[in-house]
Amino acid sequence: MAADRTYWKYWGKARKEGEAGTPYHLLPYHSLDVAAVGKVYLERHKALCADWAKRLQITEKTFTDWFVFFLSQHDLGKFSYRFQGLRADLGRTLNNEQPLDGYNIRHDTLGYYLWIEKIWTLAIEQTWFCSSADRAGRRLFDAWAKIVTGHHGQPPKTSDQPPWLNEHFTERDVSAAIQFATDCAEFMLPNRGGNLSNSRVIHERLTPLSWWLAGLAVLCDWLGSNEEYFKYRIKPHTDEPLPLRDYWGQFALPQAEHALKDIGLLPHRPRPQTLPELFEYLKPPAQPTPLQEAAAGIPLASAPQLYILEDVTGAGKTEAALMLAHRLITGGTADGFYFGLPTMATSNAMFRRIVGKGLDGKFFQEKPNRVLAHSASRLEPVLEALLSGGKDSDTDYNRDDESAGNQRFKWFSDSRKKALLADIGVGTVDQALLAVLYTRHQSLRLFGLARKVLIVDEVHAADAYMLKLMEVLLTFHAAAGGSAILLSATLPHITREKLASAYCQGLGCATPALHSNQYPLLTRIGPNQSDEISLDTRPEVARSVDINWLHSVDDAIAVLLAAKAENRCACWIRNTVDDAIAAFDLLQKAGISDDDLILFHARFALGDRVGTGNRIGIEGQVLKIFGPDSTAFQRRGKIAVFSQVIESSVDCDLDVMISDLAPVDLLIQRAGRLCRHVRDAAGDRAEISGRGTPKLWLFGPEFTDAPESNWIGVPMPGTAAVYPDHGRLWLTAKLLRESGKLVMPDNARTLIEGVYGKDADASIPTAFQGKTNKVEGDKSAKQAVASANAIKLEKGYEDEGFDPWDDALTPTRLEDQPSVTLRLARWEDGKVKPWIPAEKFAWELSQLSVRVSLFAEEMAEGDPALQEEVERCREGMPDKGKWSKLLVLRLENQAWIGQGKNKSGETVTLSYNPRMGLRRV
Repeated sequence: MAADRTYWKYWGKARKEGEAGTPYHLLPYHSLDVAAVGKVYLERHKALCADWAKRLQITEKTFTDWFVFFLSQHDLGKFSYRFQGLRADLGRTLNNEQPLDGYNIRHDTLGYYLWIEKIWTLAIEQTWFCSSADRAGRRLFDAWAKIVTGHHGQPPKTSDQPPWLNEHFTERDVSAAIQFATDCAEFMLPNRGGNLSNSRVIHERLTPLSWWLAGLAVLCDWLGSNEEYFKYRIKPHTDEPLPLRDYWGQFALPQAEHALKDIGLLPHRPRPQTLPELFEYLKPPAQPTPLQEAAAGIPLASAPQLYILEDVTGAGKTEAALMLAHRLITGGTADGFYFGLPTMATSNAMFRRIVGKGLDGKFFQEKPNRVLAHSASRLEPVLEALLSGGKDSDTDYNRDDESAGNQRFKWFSDSRKKALLADIGVGTVDQALLAVLYTRHQSLRLFGLARKVLIVDEVHAADAYMLKLMEVLLTFHAAAGGSAILLSATLPHITREKLASAYCQGLGCATPALHSNQYPLLTRIGPNQSDEISLDTRPEVARSVDINWLHSVDDAIAVLLAAKAENRCACWIRNTVDDAIAAFDLLQKAGISDDDLILFHARFALGDRVGTGNRIGIEGQVLKIFGPDSTAFQRRGKIAVFSQVIESSVDCDLDVMISDLAPVDLLIQRAGRLCRHVRDAAGDRAEISGRGTPKLWLFGPEFTDAPESNWIGVPMPGTAAVYPDHGRLWLTAKLLRESGKLVMPDNARTLIEGVYGKDADASIPTAFQGKTNKVEGDKSAKQAVASANAIKLEKGYEDEGFDPWDDALTPTRLEDQPSVTLRLARWEDGKVKPWIPAEKFAWELSQLSVRVSLFAEEMAEGDPALQEEVERCREGMPDKGKWSKLLVLRLENQAWIGQGKNKSGETVTLSYNPRMGLRRV
């Protein structure tokens, strides 16, 4: 009888002591809730289930039975009296015969060892899995145990000295766990007997697949732990509990179906589109570009494919990628897509472009889940409108008066770890890279990318560290059967080869030889096939940009003032924030009014950058004045100073542009914002250009064929620090001076390979060889660090000694100079207040990231009342101030001023205002 089972004396989920509501959920019921989510998920995601079973060379039923049974055992470690003692009141209520003691080993690790030392033997005796007790069979089901017990974001800890079970489990604990496992096996593993002869092969195939299965286990535990769907149930002491089989059929499975449907985790039906319908959601011009026509017409294979789209800025690469993604989804080889971009600003812009304009509704018959994913995505105003009224919690929501769409949106958006599970995701590429790093819940991110089209824009922007991680991600994605689309206007041939090789490694096939030097180019790579398709260029974006040079700041200011006098809009793109602020200062002193002058860089508080309430932020102002829909009236005489934030994936259009000298690939990107759209002489959109030949002014040192080592360092120290390979800068200047033009697409390959190609190093002057060698050495070191930080496909979901798995220890970007998160506060009326006075997320909206050379440590306040206020504020922050520094600003002489210390321990005085951002006084 069920009442005879001692496993009813154990709790699995509990509220905080004293919290209202049902105090706890019985461990057996919670375990079945989680298993039910897995069963329903696999049964409804038929393509995924079939693919995984095929990979393991077992039937879909056997695969599902095994996974579901092991999910029911995911919390075996909670049978430990030490875990039960975490709530001493419940331990005494449910099982007062057990001693209560300290809990010093996590329950996931305890559960794994309980399985391999106690329950595995019983499983063999009762032939639960049709497997023998040989070494291969044991290794196979040990791997399954690791997959499910590692459901808290990292594998269970394994070591040469495992914990003594009798120190963590009483005999009664072990007996209860065995009883529970036996009863679950009775109805979850109906096919007994026989002998599984290919355990070794199945284990070999399970090892790489375990990374994704562990992610599904995490998802099942998260959703199965959601009290909103799985109400806490306790057994009245006078009544007989509901047997496991009955609870499974009457409660667990129906609620799992409801939860998955309500959250939106069941498959959506693709929305078929004809070719003309696909072109309807293109931005103007309505006629497709050659690249878009190729994307819409290229024959699709049923196997996973890598597409590399190389074309000039403005050629419609984004739309071409969305077309390909739509066709792959409609063809049944993908269930959604994730669009990864290099920065938060570009992610925000792309999210507005896809979701704000309704393009997300073109992919599925039902309303899809769509998420913006980056470090501050839940603060983005576009999301705030959808998330109003939500709480910041993984599983607890107030659903009163909320639509199902908002509920789904909140569930996906409240944690970036969930974001990749959405049907349509847009965000920084970092969120995808975290899937292949030793970080908590990386397996959930990896699982979220399964059967998704991975789109990465501006792939050339990755440095050596990120590029290596990108290679690892492509290997994993290909191994999971996923297709990928990479976009670039300036991709060196050697980088294209590396990315293709990484993808082919995941496919398990040889890397094809890539020879084409054509541009534009569409490269397609699949199992044992490759295509390099040369493309034409749309006439509107095939253009020649004249190159002129400036060598003094005064001359640069004069060019901008002349453009304003002609009622044209112009910008100066600087290589550092400090240089951008200095140029802005000079333009103010030159008499340009605040209404006509704008500064955009990365050192603004988030709320000033993206806006709050009805106030338009810096990003919004830039797009309004210089974006594709701007009018002649809005653009007339406007002058902007930008840092590098403008050079990637931001759809801006300037009449006149000055740029600091930078590597050639970045200059090509920047020039793509110069006369980007067809406009008349006044600045309105038109069918025929009236702006004449575009002219790019380059600000840099005088060129010389025999430069000294300080050629760039003396006149432009900021540039020299940001781009340490001075030889590449010199090669860029040499090639552009010789050509006098930037002709796209005709000389794109010549310029890129002339600076980054295999033969380019021989042309670098002797004065720069030392710098170049050091940079190459640093690249190799960064690649080695990336390889060490990245998970290993062939090792499977296994503990590698990273304790803890931590984003901080294995970052997505390896910065030469570390940054800190700085939160701005204002001291006024005897109170310390967040800089941004928002009702929600005020401290997050008041933060920015700064280099430690500018600010590294807070300074103790001399005023006791102020110091007390600082401590009060810190306690009120979401993270209690643990992951950030606080800069308290005081109003002095009409300026907000604060002090701190930089990495050298020097006192620095900083000022902040919403027009200029944070600057050193």
